[in-house]
Amino acid sequence: TSMLAGLMVNGMGYITGGPLIGAAFDNEKGFFERVDIVNQNDEFFRLQQMDWSSNVVHYDWEKALAHKESGEATFKEGERGLAFLNDSNNAPWLQKDPRMCIALRTWVELLDVEPAIVFTYRHPLEV
Repeated sequence: TSMLAGLMVNGMGYITGGPLIGAAFDNEKGFFERVDIVNQNDEFFRLQQMDWSSNVVHYDWEKALAHKESGEATFKEGERGLAFLNDSNNAPWLQKDPRMCIALRTWVELLDVEPAIVFTYRHPLEV
């Protein structure tokens, strides 16, 4: 998934903004994931007693929006990411976070324009 994101950023001119999760021993060229959006997704999940690897079937995108509106989810992290995504000067942008397979509907409701979505699948045993 990072290889495809790298191709889209470096080869096709997509913009990610930042800060991004840095490179690691198992991904030397970087993950192309915005720290603020990853952290916001983690907060949405935490408020629903889940995380990216457990209880995902229970995620409720409407509940996440309600948590945002009520202030239960601070949306401090998400506000920075959303401002980037909703700024037309950043087009074409790329937002990569495996958590989006779960939280995408929440974010689509917050975007000013409907995004094009590229879904990549990797067998769980290859991760």
